[in-house]
Amino acid sequence: MMNVRKRLALIAAAMTLGAGLSAAGPAQADQPSASVPSTQSFVQQAKAAHLTGTQASALQSAVNRYLKELGGKQIGPNEIDFGGDGKLFVAIPGEDHPRDFASGAATSAVDDCDFPMYNGNFCAYSKAGYRGDLRQWSACKTYDMPFGRGGSWINNQTKGQVARMYNRNGSLIFTTYSYDSDASGDWYHVWTVKLC
Repeated sequence: MMNVRKRLALIAAAMTLGAGLSAAGPAQADQPSASVPSTQSFVQQAKAAHLTGTQASALQSAVNRYLKELGGKQIGPNEIDFGGDGKLFVAIPGEDHPRDFASGAATSAVDDCDFPMYNGNFCAYSKAGYRGDLRQWSACKTYDMPFGRGGSWINNQTKGQVARMYNRNGSLIFTTYSYDSDASGDWYHVWTVKLC
């Protein structure tokens, strides 16, 4: 439990910060940082890649849901980076695969999970048949599974690396060695995946 002195110090710091923000004025406080692209710029980038306004908005809504649930930083119209903990690529609602916006035109699918062989990635897909949103991991650690039903996966870590899948009680339910895949690997019972 926090003691009274710490609480008072936190309150004083918050008041000082608040005073500094109001002194800056509304014109400065409302402007986004120049180094962090705004959600609006991602929507504009999606529209420039010939998405309709409805598609761009639906895509941004899907990205926002993941950001709220998982954290991370949006770095493209459909891409979330988790700073060393992999990436998530979001498919436009109604499409089977996330698009590659880095190419500019966004006409091809982004998915380097299956090629080249032993490329270091474990890829989880939200739908069966390697379709839907794509969560890509490569570091040796334990990851929370963001998908709940359906799904598929490709274990394309370096040769012989292991991916272990655990249920909500932390019990091991499946082990796979690279290279392996499952086009209908349901995520319902998988709560975490441990790589290496």
